[in-house]
Amino acid sequence: MANKKIFKPENIVNSTGGPRKSVLEELNLPPQAEEFLRVWHKPLLGLLVGIIVLVLGFSFGKQYTSSRTEQAASQLAQAMQLSDHAARREALAQVAASYRRTGAGIWSRIELAHIERDSGDLAAAAAAYEELLGSMAKRDPRSPMVRLNLAQVLAELGEYERAGGHYRQLATTQGFEAWGLLGSGELLARQGDEEAARRHYQQVVELTSAPPLLLEQAEQRLGN
Repeated sequence: MANKKIFKPENIVNSTGGPRKSVLEELNLPPQAEEFLRVWHKPLLGLLVGIIVLVLGFSFGKQYTSSRTEQAASQLAQAMQLSDHAARREALAQVAASYRRTGAGIWSRIELAHIERDSGDLAAAAAAYEELLGSMAKRDPRSPMVRLNLAQVLAELGEYERAGGHYRQLATTQGFEAWGLLGSGELLARQGDEEAARRHYQQVVELTSAPPLLLEQAEQRLGN
């Protein structure tokens, strides 16, 4: 009786009649390269899979972040268009809570601090501006503006020492030197040191980059 075991190992041959070659053998690599891949192919494959996962994760993460940024900006724009004071405040608070560290989230928190100031709650406004300063990056271009608002509110509260510290820092911040000098001068004037105040006003007048409005205010303080 004929042997029916057709698929015997010895019967598995390639088209040329020889034994079937491995993938590495089919590549016709130099012996050293073939041996290297034979030993390291699993770790290399794992590394390749890891790189693919990282690339895909970064891509999806970037898309997610971009989507959240767009959603936050859209909600902020809608909130700013509301004419009803209470409704705008609530909408801004929702943006601040949902997208706290996005650009729109930070702007919503700034607007909420402005609302506190405009409503006369200076203590709440100062706390909001101070919290913002603590959470924003030092190089954030909005940081000096927040610091200026904080200094002004502290001055209104009569906390001259704290306000003065912020004005002095603004006086060394590019683009805000005039604000810092003028604010420092006004604090000194309130405390009765007119001579020191005039020195600060004079420094504002001598600034080539001073905004026209601040330059005019400094000249008025000097009696020019």
